[in-house]
Amino acid sequence: MRRFVTGCSFAAGLALSVVMAAPASAAPTAVDLVFYAPFLKKVENGSELSYRYVRKADGKDLAPSFEDEVKLTVGPKGAEESIRIDLFTGARGRALENLARSGNPLVVALFEADVREMQKISGGSPYYLRNRIMEAIKANPPIEPTKIEYDGRTIDALTVKLEPFAKDQHRAQLKGFADRTYELTFADEVPGGLYALKSVTPKPDRTGPLLVEELTLQSAKATQTTEGAKQ
Repeated sequence: MRRFVTGCSFAAGLALSVVMAAPASAAPTAVDLVFYAPFLKKVENGSELSYRYVRKADGKDLAPSFEDEVKLTVGPKGAEESIRIDLFTGARGRALENLARSGNPLVVALFEADVREMQKISGGSPYYLRNRIMEAIKANPPIEPTKIEYDGRTIDALTVKLEPFAKDQHRAQLKGFADRTYELTFADEVPGGLYALKSVTPKPDRTGPLLVEELTLQSAKATQTTEGAKQ
């Protein structure tokens, strides 16, 4: 398994650009939810969050469809102030370690994976693609209340919808990714705050989806006994 020490390059630019922002209001913004909400500070050290990932691809230039598991470990032993993400399993697995405990760094990890795939296919700059996604998050996109089902309960949640490339001046160079959309669902009452992240890329002729990727929280469990659990 390849080992990645950090996946923070994506977040670093945004963090620098909003560090002097006004204090958060009662209603959270997309920036708050993605990068700053203390979701994981409420989770006991040693807890493991398990997510189901489903990829459905219908294009010859795309990596094939698959289903897999993603795990997020909160405060792993020896690095209690950090987060570890095991992104997929087996030959496609990657470990991202020493990640910040603010927001839910799994969002950043998945956006970064998207950037890498788009860059490989379109030949565009990863910095340009990354910046468009960051700008979409910073642009105060609508946040809609919704309901989700988790652990046998109906829970209040918030959904953020992003269209990073909808008005991009270089849409023609994006080779089918120009109309990609993201839908992120957050809830205070689910472990880690992030309930689901879904991206949809339609076919150019609008006859159906070219690529759909969906991550959904499945469960949370304690994997070790640690002291000093975050409150």
